Amino acid sequence: MHELDTAGYLRRVLRTDPGELWHILSHALATMRARYLKRCAGRGTVVGAHTKLINARNIRIGEQSWLQDHVYIRAGADGRVRIGDRVAINSFAKIFGHGGVEVGDDAQIGPGTLITTTDHDFRRDLEASFHPVVIGKRAWIGANVTVLPGVTIGDYAVVGAGSVVNKSIPAYAIAVGVPARVIGTLEPKADAAQA
Repeated sequence: MHELDTAGYLRRVLRTDPGELWHILSHALATMRARYLKRCAGRGTVVGAHTKLINARNIRIGEQSWLQDHVYIRAGADGRVRIGDRVAINSFAKIFGHGGVEVGDDAQIGPGTLITTTDHDFRRDLEASFHPVVIGKRAWIGANVTVLPGVTIGDYAVVGAGSVVNKSIPAYAIAVGVPARVIGTLEPKADAAQA
């Protein structure tokens, strides 16, 4: 990873789009709020503007992660959300962790993705039940994917945009569709085999 020339970047922004400084400032404020007031974001993590972290005492975000603008994460009073290091969560993604959500290191979650751990039994007056969701390390979740309660998405798995994941996806699998079905597998990389 290369070093960011912050001063050079700010000079370029001032020259080309001074209005972008407001956006940068809003990211800085949101990041400080998550790190120092809510105490749920690790070192080097950046939190976008209008991102909401509800029940922050039950949320842990690792180091050097990136939450874009308008991300919504709710842990629930008894739930928890654990996000690893170097995770990217794109704009308008929503995570409802009442039953527990684990996101592995280096995972990518596309814009508009919904991850929910809550199920309702329509035969029993919508009685709620909670089932954990696990997303493995380096998993890649495309835009507008829905991940339903009780699902595990394995390490290095890829889920195509718009898919609805209602069953677990194995490691290295490529899954697409409604409901998501495995259509192929990726070759394990040498660095992954050693990890």
